[in-house]
Amino acid sequence: MSKPTVKSESTNRDSACLHAFGIIAAHWDMTASEQCHLLGVDDEKVLQDWMERLRAGDNVSLTRDVLEGIGCVLTIYASLVILLNHDRSKGWVRAPNRAPLFGGRCAMSLMTSGKRKDLEDVARYLVSERYR
Repeated sequence: MSKPTVKSESTNRDSACLHAFGIIAAHWDMTASEQCHLLGVDDEKVLQDWMERLRAGDNVSLTRDVLEGIGCVLTIYASLVILLNHDRSKGWVRAPNRAPLFGGRCAMSLMTSGKRKDLEDVARYLVSERYR
């Protein structure tokens, strides 16, 4: 009999994070391009490969930068659920916003600017709104 293989804890974590990101991306009707911008991935085929491997039950290994992008998205989503609710979070990310950070643009536009700082700023903004 062969010994069962033990998957690394970090690989399991990475797969769980990507799975959660995929659920949020679907809920927010994100395009593949938007998802890549949020994760800092240059090639949509890389994201597609990760998602296919995840659906097949395989684990994926992600870089620290990708995990940080997912962390920001999870923070944004959690904050929106606390402030609004699950259903209204979808509308919020696509609606024009008058807060100075957004300058009339929607949050998704700012989050997918290609600058990690913008994504982090949206996450910080929403966390601060939770404690106002």
